[in-house]
Amino acid sequence: PAVWFVLRARGGFRMAAQALRRGSNTPLRRLAFARPGALRYLSLSPWSLSRRRSFSSTPGRTTLGAYLERCGANWGDAYDVEPIQEASGRFTWRAEMPPERLAGLRAGDMLESPTFQLQGGCRGRFQLFPLGDSDSLAEGLCSLFLCADAPVLENFQLRLGRVTRDSGASEFCRLEEALQDGFMEVSLELEQRPDVPFEPPEVEQSLFIEELQRAEWQLFQASRLKKTAMVQPLSSPPFRFHHVLLGDMYLELLPGVPHPEHCVVMFRCRVPTMRLQVTLSVGTSFSKTIIALGKSTMEEDLKSGSFLQVNLEAPGVLADDGSLTVHCKLDQVLAIPRSLQEMIPKLDERANWPKRI
Repeated sequence: PAVWFVLRARGGFRMAAQALRRGSNTPLRRLAFARPGALRYLSLSPWSLSRRRSFSSTPGRTTLGAYLERCGANWGDAYDVEPIQEASGRFTWRAEMPPERLAGLRAGDMLESPTFQLQGGCRGRFQLFPLGDSDSLAEGLCSLFLCADAPVLENFQLRLGRVTRDSGASEFCRLEEALQDGFMEVSLELEQRPDVPFEPPEVEQSLFIEELQRAEWQLFQASRLKKTAMVQPLSSPPFRFHHVLLGDMYLELLPGVPHPEHCVVMFRCRVPTMRLQVTLSVGTSFSKTIIALGKSTMEEDLKSGSFLQVNLEAPGVLADDGSLTVHCKLDQVLAIPRSLQEMIPKLDERANWPKRI
């Protein structure tokens, strides 16, 4: 049977020689040698190696490589990965696909684009299967998917060649529909929303604070959040944990993420370099401990996972009157600015002084 080797260093040919000495009659069908900037392939007939070790003095080249070239091996560079092109909410990626490259692919082989920045602070990339992925049932079909590291996309279209769909699919299009002049062109088009003033849903709310350690945020008629068409945050009234010098803090609720009946809850603090460990909970089914960073943005929290995801249709989340209650507890102050840390005991001491009479 054919033997496959992947050699990733200059001395990698020595490892191949040692492996072949254990079975010198084993034919080597294909050899891959990775050099900086290129992956090269060669094909050759069965051969065997002598037991004498020898090395070439030419930098970047081995004696075995020179021997293989004298035997008629043909080297070829790997195909370059083209960058993503962006224009007016459209991301385009072209994959070079000449006949010889297509002939070397099999069903399940994937080509992946470079990552690119999407709205909401998340990143995305294309995954293209020119001959279909493992779930494709028919031959001659291409598979295409969009992968993102945060669920903040909606109303987009994927295009491969001459075919456009609202989402990725294992059977996206036929191979002949995707090929165009030796290339496969993939594109993502995001819906351009008009710049109109946002009017948040009318939701009454209340906030209760207990001993600078716990906050209870109640949103009345929160069932309306499941029907809102805009993905915009709702903010609680400001409050303060641990000490008044740490500044205003508040909770944010983002409806419709990642699904219309879901929402995410985030904790906000305004003091830079401050780190707090807090626990967020809704009902009896949803609870999470997060590390809140001062001045962090919504996009950064979505990317890092610093939020509590809630299903508004889960039992025990909404009360009988349609209200939603979010509990927030300060577990630990991990870091605060040195200037505030030095100032707090001085102010506490002054507060205990007797009043002037």
